[in-house]
Amino acid sequence: MKKPEFIARQGRRPTGLLGAIVARIMARETRPENERALHLLDLADGDSLIDIGCGHGETLFKADAMVRLAGSAGVDFSEVMLKRARARNRDAVWETRLTLHCADTSALPFPDNRFNKALSVHTIYFWPDPAAHLAEAFRVLRSGGRFVLCYRSTADRRAVDGFPDTVYRFPQVQEIEGMLSRVGYFQPETLTEDIAGRLTHWSVAVKPKAKDSKAGRS
Repeated sequence: MKKPEFIARQGRRPTGLLGAIVARIMARETRPENERALHLLDLADGDSLIDIGCGHGETLFKADAMVRLAGSAGVDFSEVMLKRARARNRDAVWETRLTLHCADTSALPFPDNRFNKALSVHTIYFWPDPAAHLAEAFRVLRSGGRFVLCYRSTADRRAVDGFPDTVYRFPQVQEIEGMLSRVGYFQPETLTEDIAGRLTHWSVAVKPKAKDSKAGRS
């Protein structure tokens, strides 16, 4: 049975008291996916990480506990989520190692080549033009930078049958890998795992270094 549309919309952009409750639930339920994404990023001290659709901020908090981040950022368009993220990451924000921004992820408020690691978890369903968002992630990533995109796909009937298609659009893995390649990423690869009945994918891609890009065009 599909979730009611008003609940699904809270998953997309939490608002009000219900949104605050949804934020707490999401922080707990998506922890395994977020932790795997961080592992695939291969984080190191001094990394500059952007979490695109950072939501509750738990992933940024976990990343900063694993390594000492520098010049990192989270972006979300839900003020409810950002309020929770600011509270969770108050030390990193106070020390200016992390900034949090309310913005549309199709127009990230950063210059080109700003970060060397990027991730986005369970957000692509809500993007009207996924290629535009992926292109923005590519733009702000430095050459040689790594991007991890986590999502469920049409292969997961539990997801497709459980969420209204007026809010959620589940992609195909081949579709995502194709978009990543067309944006400019080098040979994206996808890991798939069942997490508590949720068939989940992590597509990992690297922005080519300048010489690699030139070689690819020859």
